[in-house]
Amino acid sequence: MQHPMLNRVYAALFTLLLGLALPFAVQAATPPAGPVPTLADGATLDNLNDQLDLIRQRVTASANDDLLASLRQAALQVQKQADDLNAQRTVSIEHLDDQLKVIGPVAADEAPALTHQRQALTTQRNALVDDQRQLGTLSQSARDLASQIVNLRRSLFNSQISTRSASPLSPAFWSSLIRPTDDDLRRLDSLFQDVESAAVAVMAPGGRWFFLASVVLAVLIWVVVRRQLERFLAWAMIRWLPEGRLRRSALALAVGLATVLTISSSASVLHWGVTNSSELSTNVLNLIDQLLTLVIFCAFIVGLGRAMLMLRRPSWRLPPIHDEIATALGPFPKILALALLIIGTQERVNSVIASSLALTVAVNGLTALAVSLVAFYALVRYHRTHRRFDLERPTGFVALIPLVIGAWVGLALLALVSGYLTLAYFLTVKLLWISVVATTAYLLIACFGDLCETLLSPRQPGGLALASVLGLSERHQAQASTLLAGIGRTVLLIVALLIALMPSGSSPSELLESITLLDLGNKPLAGMKVLPGDIVMAVALLVGGLVSIRIVKNWLSDRLLPETNMDAGMRASLVTLVGYLGYVLLAIVVMSTLSISLTNLTWVVSALSVGIGFGLQAIVQNFISGLILLTERPVKVGDWVSLAGVEGDIRRINVRATEIQMSDRSTVIVPNSQFITQNVRNVTMGNALGVVGISLTLPLDTDVLQIRELLLNALNEHESILDAPAPSVSFKDLTSNGLIISASGYVNSPRSVSGARSDLLFTILGRLRDLGVTLTAPQSMLLINEAQNVLPVEKA
Repeated sequence: MQHPMLNRVYAALFTLLLGLALPFAVQAATPPAGPVPTLADGATLDNLNDQLDLIRQRVTASANDDLLASLRQAALQVQKQADDLNAQRTVSIEHLDDQLKVIGPVAADEAPALTHQRQALTTQRNALVDDQRQLGTLSQSARDLASQIVNLRRSLFNSQISTRSASPLSPAFWSSLIRPTDDDLRRLDSLFQDVESAAVAVMAPGGRWFFLASVVLAVLIWVVVRRQLERFLAWAMIRWLPEGRLRRSALALAVGLATVLTISSSASVLHWGVTNSSELSTNVLNLIDQLLTLVIFCAFIVGLGRAMLMLRRPSWRLPPIHDEIATALGPFPKILALALLIIGTQERVNSVIASSLALTVAVNGLTALAVSLVAFYALVRYHRTHRRFDLERPTGFVALIPLVIGAWVGLALLALVSGYLTLAYFLTVKLLWISVVATTAYLLIACFGDLCETLLSPRQPGGLALASVLGLSERHQAQASTLLAGIGRTVLLIVALLIALMPSGSSPSELLESITLLDLGNKPLAGMKVLPGDIVMAVALLVGGLVSIRIVKNWLSDRLLPETNMDAGMRASLVTLVGYLGYVLLAIVVMSTLSISLTNLTWVVSALSVGIGFGLQAIVQNFISGLILLTERPVKVGDWVSLAGVEGDIRRINVRATEIQMSDRSTVIVPNSQFITQNVRNVTMGNALGVVGISLTLPLDTDVLQIRELLLNALNEHESILDAPAPSVSFKDLTSNGLIISASGYVNSPRSVSGARSDLLFTILGRLRDLGVTLTAPQSMLLINEAQNVLPVEKA
């Protein structure tokens, strides 16, 4: 028989390993009912009905959020299993229908065995149809119950977040932590007794060595395996990956994953050693599972901090963080994780024992206070280090991160001081969650982009090897790299936004399931009910959509389209069309968020039709003309056009008008309809080349062969004159005034004609002067009228 004192030592050791910060306990009591047990996969219809009834009994207004979340998951599991059974019944019914078709209808002289078989099959089919009907009703009931639980959780959260409690500055706040109610003390003591019994069972002779072996293995994984794994990853990055950003991003991601996996593996081994060495109560198992989740989250914080700061390898640091800043912020991820692990343990205990609302809110307030103080001190260290070493301030979006975090922490501290503990807890939890998701998304996006650049870019060895194998051109490689990186980053960013903004207490699987169960049916405009939450969501979608459209347009114009064979005008038209399409889709999404059905806007369309018939006709005409210009492209951005006395370069084609830049750098706004209804001269549409023409009138005694040679030399020597088509000199005419010689040459653009012609005239006239050849001067003529008045007239 084991000594009682040794049992107590083992119990204390086991309690320390679990990290339970239990207050002083008194007399025992029966623990409250825990969550509903999970059904097996082969549950019958009766089992599902009993499970749903049990869930309904547990759903009460006094249940905490964790219990309600587990009950919702149980209801959704009932719904899923009911749907699976319904699908199985459908297959069975189809099989029975095939058998009944083979037997055929009732005949007058059929055998009794055939009649008995038909009746048996019909009876089975009717029973399956009845089961199908009951399963459909059960599935709908489970779905409705899950929706009711969501509404109950939302109401519970709204009531708690608007409730004012004792501030941490008052003794009442600390009194609720130090001196819980008698009911809470009984529940805590009951849980402590369960933990002590579990410790005695774990340290019993039959499972003691198994548990101690799991502890040693967990420590080895945490300390030894993590270091060796990081060294191996660093060696592998240098050995296998080419030089460039992929090494840094892959190593940062690998360091974070190694930290998370080793710490999580250590906790999982310890969890496995505890749960498999003895039979534990439901409350202890629930507590251990929740502590494992808490350890994994804290491991994420530590791993992401090490991946972003890279204190041991500063030259491999992925974000542009100064060494002094990284050193100053280095301890804070571990401090934050340790604080969450200590205080979060008490939160898990409160969840398991279903503690009173006062104790739960007080512990939540303590968590918010600890996290806010750690974040506040980290910001103070950040600014002090900047001032001490006179470091360069970040620019752009990065400069807003400390400002946003500071404002967020200040709001949380203000809520704490004011006594709104649940609001402060919500803000700190959201800050932690968004920070973890954003950091993870940053690492994944950077690593994915660098991977696409290394594997597909023609400027990297991997891209060159892939091009030689697949026979890709450099242009197609660059397009594939840019397109794949853009798509991957967009998908990762969207997923990160969905996960970061999901409701408090939800999981990513719940978010995905909620999206699939959204009711997208149309609602009448007269019965539209717009909630404040819908307005906030619509505004957030509008702002996010506008920013996303701008990012996509910049990405198309700066990254993807320059890698194609499209000219500048086609690229500008495509970017404009993508922008218009994005605005239309964004408007549809925002109206759907506000429960505005497009089919119920007929009265708006009717009103617009009247306006179109009168005042809006010109606007609609210009709008349609703009779409025609963007699709048919008779003119495009960069063309040199002339219409109605306006001549210049097209700089932008908008949905209503086109901007033309004149030669004096002024801009003329021309309605789009004029390009459709009027004659337009597009100088650069059919042929991009320009013709430089020069005509000279020379005296009759001029040596034309010498002049021809002079003009050809001048044309060939000019850098703007193209070799093909070749320049030409022709004898235009022979008049009484002299010889007319014409010279022409081609330049690469009509816009170069004026400058090239001016240069050629300077050159040609200078060489003619050197040869002593003069142009034919205008002749004078005398007109004498009857009154003998003589008027001089110049004649060319």
